[in-house]
Amino acid sequence: MYTLLCSRCQQNLNIVLIFPWGPRMPRHSDPEVEGRILNAARKLWHKGGETALSMRAVAKAAGTNTPAVYRRFRTREDILRALVRRYQQQLFEQIEPCTSVPEIAEQILEFALRQPREYQLIMSGLLARMTDERPNVELTLRRSAAWIGGSPRDREGLIFALWSLIHGIALLRISGTLRAKNFPRARAAVRKSVEILMENAEKLRV
Repeated sequence: MYTLLCSRCQQNLNIVLIFPWGPRMPRHSDPEVEGRILNAARKLWHKGGETALSMRAVAKAAGTNTPAVYRRFRTREDILRALVRRYQQQLFEQIEPCTSVPEIAEQILEFALRQPREYQLIMSGLLARMTDERPNVELTLRRSAAWIGGSPRDREGLIFALWSLIHGIALLRISGTLRAKNFPRARAAVRKSVEILMENAEKLRV
C-alpha cells in the first residue's frame, strides 16, 4: 500500500511539474478574428496609409495579439492582398448596376475621390503581382461590347483610353496637384472627352 501511494504521489507531482496549471485545454480559434483583423487594417489604411499599417498596430486595433495576426497573415503584404480583393469587390459592386460606359467612368472616379487611399492601393501595382484577373476591367469590356457592339476585344482601345483619362484626373486630384477650385472645370473637360471617345469608339479599335 505504501509503495502504491508513493507511486501515485510521484505521478501527481510529475503532472504538476509538467502542467503547473493542469492539463491544457485544446485551443479554439475565433471565427471572427480574421474579419476583425481585416476591418482593423482597413481603418488603419484609410486613416494613415502604408505608414499606419504594421502588424502590431493591426493586432492592437483588432483587439488581439500579434501572434494571432501572424497565424493568419504571414506578412503585411498578405493583409494588403486581402484588402485589395475587398476593395476590388467594392468597386465591382459600384459599377455593376451602371447602364452605360460614361456612367461606369463616372462611378470609378467617384470611388477614387470618396476612397482615395483604397483606390491608390488597388492601383499600387500590388494587384498586378497577385493575379492576372481584372474583374472590373473585364466587366467593363463585356458591357461596352453589349452596349456599343462588337466583341470585348474590339473595345479594349476605348476602355484603355477611358481608364487612362479617369485615372489621370483621379490621381491629379488625390495628390493635390489639381486644386479643388480647378477641379469642376477639369471634371467637365473629362466628361466632354469621354463623350468624344464614345463618338469615336470605332476608330479606337486596336
